[in-house]
Amino acid sequence: MLDGIASAGAKALGGARFSLVNFLPAALVAAFVIFLFASGVYTDAAPRPGEAISVFRNAGFAVLAVFGVFVLAILLRPFQAALVHLLEGYWVAWPTRLLAGAATERHRRILHTATVIRGAELRAEDPPDTSLRAAAAHRRAEREIRVINDRAVGRVERYPASVFPDREDFGPDEYDNRLMPTLLGNILRDGEDRAGGRYGLDFTAIAPRLYAALSPKFDAVIRQSLDLLDVMAAMCVSFAVGAAISLPLVGRWDVWSLVPLVLALLSVFAYRGAIRVATSHGRYLAAAVDLHRFDMIAALHYELPADPERERSFNVRLSEFLNGRNTASRMMRGDPYVHPTDVEPRAEDGAADEQASSAPS
Repeated sequence: MLDGIASAGAKALGGARFSLVNFLPAALVAAFVIFLFASGVYTDAAPRPGEAISVFRNAGFAVLAVFGVFVLAILLRPFQAALVHLLEGYWVAWPTRLLAGAATERHRRILHTATVIRGAELRAEDPPDTSLRAAAAHRRAEREIRVINDRAVGRVERYPASVFPDREDFGPDEYDNRLMPTLLGNILRDGEDRAGGRYGLDFTAIAPRLYAALSPKFDAVIRQSLDLLDVMAAMCVSFAVGAAISLPLVGRWDVWSLVPLVLALLSVFAYRGAIRVATSHGRYLAAAVDLHRFDMIAALHYELPADPERERSFNVRLSEFLNGRNTASRMMRGDPYVHPTDVEPRAEDGAADEQASSAPS
């Protein structure tokens, strides 16, 4: 009965997505906290994990715990997007705002160093002689330099790219200002910039219109990618909360002292997983723009551009219009509307017209 109620409630609130993104992280944190207090690891010299397990076997307690976690998951559901924004680096509260500048500066230096290394075209020095030892040393040096160059290129690719040469509001300083305090935020922003910027589109402005034009299969791929990103973010925060709750166990100086470290490592592992998902998500966004940007333009009833140059010019105007408060008559002047035929002639109407024309007057 309890399982049926939980399944029905989860289905009503979003099905498997609610179970994974909201219910599972809240259940893990709640179960972990109950286990710690019930086993006595905070107060007793000899914890009793067996008693904590017996608590979960109590039917009344299990019903109350599931109900409480279910309510907690519902209350936390509106804040799911806030968790992802937190890991992205949108730190607007004053305690985190103080850290945002230092964290962004760290990524700015990483990007600058990687850019310098990539542009330096490092090469290994020629071997001093033709001996086998000198040739082997030269090959090792070439391999090390290749690894350094590849790592620098990979790091540069993680940060927002300069893909808006047509935008007047995107000068060199603007690219630098688009850096985020976290690596996850930089990868997601880079994915958005590259997805639309290649065609002169501002992805944040066109995203709601583009999603409406996606095919069902591609829409499912994007949704699955976003769900997985939400799950990784929720698990990262859940493990971090568990590590903070169990931090007093470090003072026990026994095996329980490793619990905060294990949870912190799991939180880092989940964050790295979110980074992998974000990288793939950027590729999906680029493919969505490649395949469905003209469907979006057609849905807006604008004439499709004839060549890449006209397309980019039109996309820049469209992005500025969708991203601002100016009227279409001002921003899109000179771009004609193309309206499809609203009503197709019916077969019986055509037959009636033919009979009327053939009837004697």
